[in-house]
Amino acid sequence: MVMRERLCVLGFVLVFTSLLSAAPGKVVVGVLPTYDQGGSNFGPEFCQHLTTMIYEEMQSSAVQPLLLNPGGLYTAMADEYTIDYAKKSGVDVALITTLLTTEMPPKGDFIIKVKGDLIDLKTGASITTWQTTTPINRHDVAHETFEKLGDNNGRVGQVRDSMALFRSSSKPFEKQPLGAAARKIAQDTSTQTAHGAASQSSTQEAKSAPSGGPCKVNFKVGYITKHASSKSYDLIVNGKDETLDVKDGEVPLSAPSGPLLILLAVHDAPYKVPKQDLYQLNAQLDCSQKPQELKYEIGQVGEGFVKWQ
Repeated sequence: MVMRERLCVLGFVLVFTSLLSAAPGKVVVGVLPTYDQGGSNFGPEFCQHLTTMIYEEMQSSAVQPLLLNPGGLYTAMADEYTIDYAKKSGVDVALITTLLTTEMPPKGDFIIKVKGDLIDLKTGASITTWQTTTPINRHDVAHETFEKLGDNNGRVGQVRDSMALFRSSSKPFEKQPLGAAARKIAQDTSTQTAHGAASQSSTQEAKSAPSGGPCKVNFKVGYITKHASSKSYDLIVNGKDETLDVKDGEVPLSAPSGPLLILLAVHDAPYKVPKQDLYQLNAQLDCSQKPQELKYEIGQVGEGFVKWQ
């Protein structure tokens, strides 16, 4: 009788353990760069920061974000190329966000509008779409646009240095009225995405949180078509500017286990490769693993993939 009870307990433990090991993880959402369709002077800066903020908001949500970089020809369409790229990146669904034309009435606040579209990669169909709007004082928009971007060769709002938008300043973007508006939109986008993704199943198994560190990781950028490495790029990792540490195309990083948020601008892309002005990517560092190398590979149409080696 005692032996039978022990066997039952052992069987229960084995079944429970197997269920835990096969437990599904969060739905992985591929976050594509917010596309600027509005044509406003503040559009490039707003879109780049909004992409980052959407990632940040999803970090504490029911989904797992993965920043995607489809290349310089991306136009916020759920076409065959975009869906194929998202699949190759290993995500379950893709989030497409578009900054629409800002409403600018003769009087009163401007209205910033962003469209969201969550795509089922299995079918290519839209799971859910929405539009988020937020008002902003018309005078604040004009002031911040001139202050941050200036007048470049007679055209207001051309961004001189994409990375400069993220480097530390006396007045960070989020402290500005435009930044506050972007944060509100990012929060709503995260909520809408999590709600839409709830009907999807994850293809990933749940993973335990990495621990330990800090540890050393070498970072470099590669060009797939040329089988070559970038020797010239700007790099910000978790808010720290690492550009001056780039030596022969590599950067020795030191960080604790956990998420890495990387901002990258390459300056020596192969001829005719339609690179993005700014690449935003994220990865999970686990210091319990053997010494690693983190490589960002850029393909023939400027698309990017994170590779651990």
